[in-house]
Amino acid sequence: MTGRGIAGNRVYPDGTVHTLKRLAALLLAVALLAAACGGAEADPTTTSRAETTTTAGEGSTTTVPDPTTTTDAPTTTAAPPTTSGGEAGDVAAEAASLIEATERIRGLRFIVSPEITVLEPDALAERIRADVAAELDPDEIAVDQRFYELLGLLDGSVDLYDALIDLYAEQVIGFYDDDTGELVVSSEAGITPMTRMVMLHELVHALTDQHFGFGDVFEDLLDAGQYHEASALQSLIEGDATYFQIVYLQEMSPADQLAVATEALAADTEVVDSLPGWLSADLSFPYDTGFSFVSRLVADGGIAAVDQAYRLVPETVEQVIHPEKYYSLEPARDVTLTTPTLTGYEVAEEGAFGEWNLQLYLEELLGGGPAAIASAGWGGDDYRLFSSATEVAFAYRYQGDTPRDAEELADALVDAVAEGMAVGNGQVGEDSTTFSGDDYAFVQRVGADVLFVAASDPTAGTALVESLRLPPGD
Repeated sequence: MTGRGIAGNRVYPDGTVHTLKRLAALLLAVALLAAACGGAEADPTTTSRAETTTTAGEGSTTTVPDPTTTTDAPTTTAAPPTTSGGEAGDVAAEAASLIEATERIRGLRFIVSPEITVLEPDALAERIRADVAAELDPDEIAVDQRFYELLGLLDGSVDLYDALIDLYAEQVIGFYDDDTGELVVSSEAGITPMTRMVMLHELVHALTDQHFGFGDVFEDLLDAGQYHEASALQSLIEGDATYFQIVYLQEMSPADQLAVATEALAADTEVVDSLPGWLSADLSFPYDTGFSFVSRLVADGGIAAVDQAYRLVPETVEQVIHPEKYYSLEPARDVTLTTPTLTGYEVAEEGAFGEWNLQLYLEELLGGGPAAIASAGWGGDDYRLFSSATEVAFAYRYQGDTPRDAEELADALVDAVAEGMAVGNGQVGEDSTTFSGDDYAFVQRVGADVLFVAASDPTAGTALVESLRLPPGD
């Protein structure tokens, strides 16, 4: 899931690379194809407040507001771009054109000339494999895998470490490295419309990083283990680039739009198709939800509102999902889970779980409707994931906006445990439900608070409950 898995928002690759995934590109391309087939060609320079495109696969509509801005572009002009790979002349010419388009659409000027590298798909895949493998810790991924299997999100047939490397190698078609300022994109047939689209997306990253320094902020959050906050920032970053990428796509000719859609639809998705749906949903989250967030900002305040968001960064994923909570600066509730001593275990991960991870977990086991209802009342939370050589145990404390929100979540957790975990029938107490079989789970609600414990060893689960059980309500 976004960030350190479902348990903490790990960002892959770790910090330095912000990627455009094939899945996100596919959704955008099909949306444009649907709009083109309907005979409507959007003009992002009009004074109309919005243009509408259809979101693939869901039959819903996505609003792309007019990006009119009051942002004043600086007078600094970057030197011609440095390019490598491919046909140097073609790349240089396309890069110069795309840099001009990026500056015009995004309302900023490059301060430093970006370096653009175009690689053959196989060469890019190998580079991504090496980068991701260097960032992933096999021991950490093994803990995540045992945790996902405990919850019922993986069935034991997937090697998560290998799957993540294969998934990124298949899905990444371009990235921006904020350590070096380099943009790397893939193209097998020269500079295609899809390549131009990807290059512009990554140029938006380079441009905004030069002006707002998001790379350093992102790294600091990761170094501090604040994966939830990093995911909120990542959604702004990817939503920004995706929004203005769509503006650029709408400027393309219908023939080029069709070429983008055709290339995206022809992409190899063998790896992602073989994995559980929650992994692809999580992969697309910062693009899809980030796009909706940035669309709202532009609709309400133009490009200047997006620039301001880099100075006043969303602090929770909830603020990205619900922009009105960002506008009101609604913070996460201060929820603290004490860390008990669990003999033979160590704390592998800790931090905020967040509304998105709750929704993703529950949706995989219960479906979208129940998951959305149960996760929407998120107010704040805190978790600990414990691991031993062979076992995992999870302790989670949640506080809803209201007691009703906590009740809805507790009921959904009970249903998810019964659906996904290797436990017997639940034993219902006055304020809790306990499951004990090969695995162990405990769900307790008191007022607006919920305690959830899950363990692959019932002895460890029982010990956690004894230490963490919520006191009775009034």
